[in-house]
Amino acid sequence: MTEQQLTYYFERYAQGKLSEEERVVFTGLLKDPANKEMVEQILDRDWPLWENNQLDFSQEIARIEQGVASRIHADTAVSGVRPAHRIGFLQKWGWAAAILILLGAGAYFYTTSKKTGKDFVEGKAISTPGILPGSNKALLTLSDGTTIPLDSAARGAIAQQGSASIVKTANDEIIYDARGLSKGEVMMNTMSTPRGGQYRLTLPDGTTVWLNAASAVTFPVAFTGNNRKVKVSGEVYMEVAKNAKMPFIVDVDGKAIVEVLGTSFNINSYTDEGAIATTLVEGRVKVLSANAAPSGGVTLLPGQQALQQHNIATITVNANANLEQVLAWKNGTFSFTGKSFSSVMKDVERWYDIQVRYEGAIPTRKLKGEMDRGVQLTDLIRFLRGFGLHVELKDRTLIIGEK
Repeated sequence: MTEQQLTYYFERYAQGKLSEEERVVFTGLLKDPANKEMVEQILDRDWPLWENNQLDFSQEIARIEQGVASRIHADTAVSGVRPAHRIGFLQKWGWAAAILILLGAGAYFYTTSKKTGKDFVEGKAISTPGILPGSNKALLTLSDGTTIPLDSAARGAIAQQGSASIVKTANDEIIYDARGLSKGEVMMNTMSTPRGGQYRLTLPDGTTVWLNAASAVTFPVAFTGNNRKVKVSGEVYMEVAKNAKMPFIVDVDGKAIVEVLGTSFNINSYTDEGAIATTLVEGRVKVLSANAAPSGGVTLLPGQQALQQHNIATITVNANANLEQVLAWKNGTFSFTGKSFSSVMKDVERWYDIQVRYEGAIPTRKLKGEMDRGVQLTDLIRFLRGFGLHVELKDRTLIIGEK
């Protein structure tokens, strides 16, 4: 096999033109250690971002085949939540998503046909509904009850609240541009995301808020007084602007309080997750039950996580939280390693706006690796089938069971 011939297969795959026979050949070529150097040369030449990954190609293939690294990098990550360091040749071409998902599942290659929704099972082409991943969409509710669908709102100034101008930026972020302190009645706004949506917001004090699917944040259009208080539900990540004179206080569904001066942290308060999880990335926060005395609660250090059951005031601390997993949603990925199967599927339900139904008991097997949230649901179905599960999509219900 010459480099020219191997390049031909790469190009055919990138164009979605590989025949079934060519797919089998291409799979074998990538897995053949004798082709390692040639493959690396092609990737270095045509996909220069590969070299930034600093990965050994043969080792990566082995890891993928073991189901450890089923990473998918696509260029469809939602604006405003794409991580700064997700760099690699995988971002360059759509074929990479197909390569990784099928090797990760121990299957053979298929063409990424997002437009046609075609899938291949045991060599036969079938049609599957093309349920798209979530996207940048949210609803902004103003103090007078007016609602603004942000995904359809034009960029630029979209509303005025007291002294604050509400602006939708070129990358679809919402910024509150306060030209001074509001006087008189305090105006409260709420940004909420539906299932299948996420959004990014900059509050009047400069604090940045990322909202995951089915989440909300309520806040004043200008912070006055001795503190900055907001209310959240669902899952949010915050980078709080420092202001020692005005502590930042987060009311979590009326059940927990998070006090902070200036820091980065994640709060997951989905009711179906069982517990409110507050995870500190940097800085310092104090977490206490909503009914606890100010002197109570626990103070977190970076890397720690506070857990409070929804109906119990007691707070426990996980001293070694998995930050990569906690922040996966904000960084545009699903993180499977270490999570229960049911918890992974809850993420899937919210992101694709579907329902998951189990045939029999919930699978107990552990999934590993991560997957880009920009892929269609059909890609995730292929991944799950590769673990020997029966997976079927009926309307917007994903049926999962053991084979």
